[in-house]
Amino acid sequence: MNETGLMGGGGLWIFGLILLFMIFGGGGIGGYGGNNNAIQNDINRGFDNQNLQAQTRDILTAVTNGTAQSVAATNQTFHDSLMANQGLYNELARDISNVQLAQSQALANQNECCCSTKMLIQQTAADNALQMSQMEARINAKMDANKIEALQAQINKLQLQQATSGMLRFPTSWSYDAGQFPPVFAAGV
Repeated sequence: MNETGLMGGGGLWIFGLILLFMIFGGGGIGGYGGNNNAIQNDINRGFDNQNLQAQTRDILTAVTNGTAQSVAATNQTFHDSLMANQGLYNELARDISNVQLAQSQALANQNECCCSTKMLIQQTAADNALQMSQMEARINAKMDANKIEALQAQINKLQLQQATSGMLRFPTSWSYDAGQFPPVFAAGV
């Protein structure tokens, strides 16, 4: 009990309400001429409403929990997919980086090879040019020597012709059946 009365401040007015309902609800006090079943039905209907509200609350809680679980599962799936994609992206980025590194190394090797080949070609060209110039010099020297020898032979021939010009010359050989050599000149003829 409390200070406000037998049932407290809140309980007293409910009791008054029930009493008024019984009086003016058509039943009178003690059930004379009234419908006691109506009060019982109203009370039962109140409990039924309370049960329906509890069931509705339970259904709402189940739906809310199911939705929350679905959202959590969807989020987890999203995050799992995101992490898998991130892993694949990282792997792809690593592979691309490795390919770029390999291409750079291949290009460096190719440039080194090309430079070595170019230097070898230049060296070979220089060696060939030196050999060609030496060979040309030998050929020119040989041609000059041949020209000098030919000119010397020509000079000797011309000198011999000049020295023997105006001289009587006898044949040095005879043809077959041409007679005796040296010819015998008839005296007095």
